[in-house]
Amino acid sequence: MQSEHILVSNLQENYDRIEDILDDYLFRLDIKGKNANRFSLLTEEAVRLVKSIANDKNPVEIWFDGNARVSHICLMLETIINPDKQAEYISIATSGENSADRTFFDNLREIFIKPKAATWSLSEYEAQIMEKRQEDKFSEDAWENLERSVLANLADDISVGVKDNHVLMIITKDFSESLVGVGTKKPSKISKQIFLAADANQEEAQHKVDSLADELELKPKDSLRIKLLLEETIGMISEMAGDFTALLWVEKYKSHCAVKLIGNTQMDVDKKLDILDLSKNKQNALAHGFMGKVKDIIETSILSYKSVMKLQQEYNGVAINYAGLGIYNGIDVATNPAAFSGVMWSMADYRAALDKEKNQNEGAKAAWDELEKSIVASIADDVIVGVKGSKVKITIIYKLKED
Repeated sequence: MQSEHILVSNLQENYDRIEDILDDYLFRLDIKGKNANRFSLLTEEAVRLVKSIANDKNPVEIWFDGNARVSHICLMLETIINPDKQAEYISIATSGENSADRTFFDNLREIFIKPKAATWSLSEYEAQIMEKRQEDKFSEDAWENLERSVLANLADDISVGVKDNHVLMIITKDFSESLVGVGTKKPSKISKQIFLAADANQEEAQHKVDSLADELELKPKDSLRIKLLLEETIGMISEMAGDFTALLWVEKYKSHCAVKLIGNTQMDVDKKLDILDLSKNKQNALAHGFMGKVKDIIETSILSYKSVMKLQQEYNGVAINYAGLGIYNGIDVATNPAAFSGVMWSMADYRAALDKEKNQNEGAKAAWDELEKSIVASIADDVIVGVKGSKVKITIIYKLKED
C-alpha cells in the first residue's frame, strides 16, 4: 500500500498533515503498539532530515509505502547538478560548518543532498565502519556516532540512490517477529569480522570461526551452535556463482545472537541463466539442501524479482516454489520504478508455508523433511535474506538456550 504523497518546504505548515497521513497509513495496515511507535519515531527522524534540507525552491516529497510486515518512509529531492548549487545546499544543510565532530545524521544529510555514488545503504556503511574502526581512530568516532543515532538504531536499512534526476531515500522498517530481539536494541558485544571472497582461502576463513565465537563469551552449547552457523554460512558463500565479497560477524544481545553478513557480488549471468532454464522445467537439481536454496535465492535475486518467483524444486513429482513461499517484502516498493527493486526472504515464512501444506501435499512434506534435516534450519530461529541490486544482507537469528 502507498500513502498520499506530500511536498514539504515549510515544515511548520506541513507537520500536522504528515502526522495525519502517517496515522491513516498505520490504521489501514493495522500496525499497532510498539511497531506503530517505532515507525512513528522513525518518521520523526525523517522529518528532522526534511527540516534541515527543504526550502521553497526545492521541497522534499515524502510518503509511506509497504505493508504490515515491511514498511518504508520514502523521501525524494530533485538532484542538484550544478556544483555551485551543491555547495550552496551543503552550506544550508550544515550552517556552513566543516567540523570534524560530525554525527551520523550530518553524514546522512550530506549523502542525501550530495550523493557521491549512485547508491548508498546503511548496512553497507555499517560494515565499512566496522572494518575500518580496528585500525582508524576516526572510524571509531564514526562508529560511536552511528550507535548513538536513533535513526540508525531503529531502521533496518536506509537506502539512498539517484534515479531520474532525483535523489531517493528509502528508510525501511521490518516488523518480522524474529527481529524484535535484535532489531531494536544495541548489541552488548560485537565480534571482529571475517572477510570472504570468491578467490580467498575458505579454509583460512573457517579457521577464524572459533576465535569469532569465543569473543562473545557464550556458554559452551550456544558457542558451538554459533560456530556451526558461521561454518555453514562460509560454506554457502564459497559456492556462490560470480565474484563475491562479504564481511561476516556476530552480534550478541540479551537473549539472542545475530550472525550477520553484508556482501557485494557481480553475478555470472550466463551460468545463472542456465540454472534458471532448468528451474523453469521444474528440474533445478543444483539447489540441494536448505542452504543451497538460500544461495539460489541470493543469486537469482540479483538478476530480477520475477526470476526469483520462478525458483522451484521437484519433490516426489510435485513442484515446490521454495523462493516464493518465503518472500515477504512489499510488492509496491519491489516493482515501483521510482524505488529500488529488491527481494526479502525469510526461513520462518518458508517453514510456516510448508507446515500448512505438509499434511496434504507429498511434495511439501518432502521439502519439510529436508528443512528439518538442515543444520542451519534446526539451530536458527530465522534466516532473513535481503537482496537489492548487487548488495546482499543475511541475518541469522539464534535465541540463546543457556543462562
